Amino acid sequence: MQITFSLVLAATTLLNCRSLECSNTSSPVATDSLKKHGVVTASSIYRANYLAVGLFHALLIILPQAQQQALCPHIEHVRHDHLTLTYRTSTALALICLGSFVRIYAFWQLGSCFTFSLSKPDRLITTGLYSYIRHPAYVGLAIQAPAVLYFWAREDGVLACFMPGLTKLHVLAVVHWVLWAIALPVIGWVRIEEEEALLERTFGQQWKEYRQTTHYCPEPKSATFFAIYYYTLAAKSLNIPFQ
Repeated sequence: MQITFSLVLAATTLLNCRSLECSNTSSPVATDSLKKHGVVTASSIYRANYLAVGLFHALLIILPQAQQQALCPHIEHVRHDHLTLTYRTSTALALICLGSFVRIYAFWQLGSCFTFSLSKPDRLITTGLYSYIRHPAYVGLAIQAPAVLYFWAREDGVLACFMPGLTKLHVLAVVHWVLWAIALPVIGWVRIEEEEALLERTFGQQWKEYRQTTHYCPEPKSATFFAIYYYTLAAKSLNIPFQ
């Protein structure tokens, strides 16, 4: 069972990493404020961080107890269900995989039009996921990112291995969740507004007709759902009681 859990963890980690990288290169347009302010670079650091944490986690759980203690000096701070496959870990990993799959499929549909930098596309994609919602990759991120934080940025997760006291880790976890609570909607809104303005300039009437038949990302009702989803995972991660 532990070997299976380790393999699932490693696969989920690599899938998460793959959904956060872009092999296409392009010249960003002048209005690419995220590129200008270093957000793309920050996302690369975020990806590398959780790649390292995830692979460390996958290695830790298959080691004998003595070697676990050597690799994780404060293993007593790590919650038990982070070292075994339970419904909690299965649910978190499933959510990470779901969000990652949505993003990777959306990128695959875009093909050569997919870049992390804001750049002028050569065609308007209106099929598959894009026939329902204009920005499916951001929906995937909204599912994936809170689950990643819940699983790997919690105060009693594998990062507790290196913390003799939990107070600093608790503060770091709270700051992490608060920053993402602000960054996710702000970055998403800025990028979507810039993308849609560029698409309207590029495709004109074709874009306007497409926009009328599809949903934004997200609609007000789904935005409320994602806010509750984020708060729920944050509360469970930080051991905050529900009111």
